[in-house]
Amino acid sequence: MVLQAQGKYNIFQMQKRVLASIFFLGFLLRVVAIDKLPVGFTPDEASFGYDAYSILKTGKDQWGKPFPLVLESFGDFKSPLYAYLTIPSVGIFGLNKFVVRLPNAILGTMAVVAIWLLGSKLVNKKVGLIAAVLLAISPWHVMMSRGAFEANLITFFVPLGIYLFLEKKYNLSALVFGLTLFTYHSAKLIAPVVFVGLLLIFRFKKLVAIAIFAGFFALMLYTNSLGGGKRIAERSITAGALEEGAKVKIELIQSGMNPILARALHNKYQVTAKRFINNYIQYFSFRFLITKGPAETTYGMIPGLGVLTYVEMIGLVAFLVHLVIIIHFRSGMWLLIAWLLIAPVPAALATGVGYAANRAVAMIPALQILAAMGIYFLLGKYKKSVYIIAALGVIGLGIFLNKYIVESPEKSAKGMLAGNLEIAQELVGKSGNYDNMVVPRSWSEPHIYIAFAAKYDPLKYQEASGGWKYEEIGVNWVDQMPEYSLGKFTFK
Repeated sequence: MVLQAQGKYNIFQMQKRVLASIFFLGFLLRVVAIDKLPVGFTPDEASFGYDAYSILKTGKDQWGKPFPLVLESFGDFKSPLYAYLTIPSVGIFGLNKFVVRLPNAILGTMAVVAIWLLGSKLVNKKVGLIAAVLLAISPWHVMMSRGAFEANLITFFVPLGIYLFLEKKYNLSALVFGLTLFTYHSAKLIAPVVFVGLLLIFRFKKLVAIAIFAGFFALMLYTNSLGGGKRIAERSITAGALEEGAKVKIELIQSGMNPILARALHNKYQVTAKRFINNYIQYFSFRFLITKGPAETTYGMIPGLGVLTYVEMIGLVAFLVHLVIIIHFRSGMWLLIAWLLIAPVPAALATGVGYAANRAVAMIPALQILAAMGIYFLLGKYKKSVYIIAALGVIGLGIFLNKYIVESPEKSAKGMLAGNLEIAQELVGKSGNYDNMVVPRSWSEPHIYIAFAAKYDPLKYQEASGGWKYEEIGVNWVDQMPEYSLGKFTFK
């Protein structure tokens, strides 16, 4: 009896050490040199940092709004949670690139723990550990965790919210899902769908938890009236659908098609549906997952590198092979599949070049757990395959690190606007020698770089931004104004 108890204790201790090692690896991959990689520093990152600095110093954002539910930023009206999460690190260490990126790196690391908890709860502890390893070394997740990229927060909050729900900590779960609504635009769709899915699957009727989430949801809807819905509308696939449908319809009528038939076949609904389907299938394509990856170099991504490793793909293929077995293995598996299918919907509803790794980042946790289940079944049937899988994992990590450290600084420099912050720091350093300095507007929201580099007095910034009436002159972004000023800096 003593030996049996001691054996269980040793296994428990070993699992703790393995998890600690996985966590430490994930931490290193996400935190080391985040002020150097990804190269550059985007205006969005600078804006989150300066808003955190401004709220810390004055209780107001850069536009003078007290404790805002939406950040006006450059006119894009960002979700505010990332700025609030950045306030402690800015307060402790000051305003700099490392500090602004640190909250995402920490929560990206904590996502490894969240996925271990969820995988262990949904299936078993072995699947939880495998999922944790996959997430810890996931190139997609590592890259998304190393910048001030608010989209990545969903990879921590959603798994945590589901786990808390399954643990019957319903009020905490509702709170987590409620906070998720204020992380990124795509979360405004994904968080409610997942939370409501949990309510339906488990026939949940606890009114307090429902009321907590409903309160956050109402606040989120309110932010749309404050401008939070503006960016969503501008980037929606419905934009221009009416004009495109009308153009095709007119051409068909002129070529002899019956007007009623032309109207039925080509209209804004048909155009929107076609755009959605084309966008949606991109995120399950071999091109995105394995061969080419994201289409843009923003968010520190590396075009030409698939978002999944071969180990993850092996796990997903094994999962598909054992699909029927896995679904009956533990109740609630439909939740993971539904989560995966829903995750790319916000990305598919948005315009752009497509293959946007940031917009589809909510896919990551579901993919990792499903792949982990596939690997678990594979190892159960072919025990020696563990060596092949481990070797592929190490090789895949090595290839990624080589591309990320050696190749990405050059490939992503333009997309990450490398050099802008350094130029701003140079200008601020020399500003004492001049009465006025002119900075070109083409430099993508140059005012926020100047404010960030100078640690500009938020009260003076708020006074200046009060005069930036960009919407009144019919433009959507601050840097589209013909001319505007911040202290001795003039942007034109």
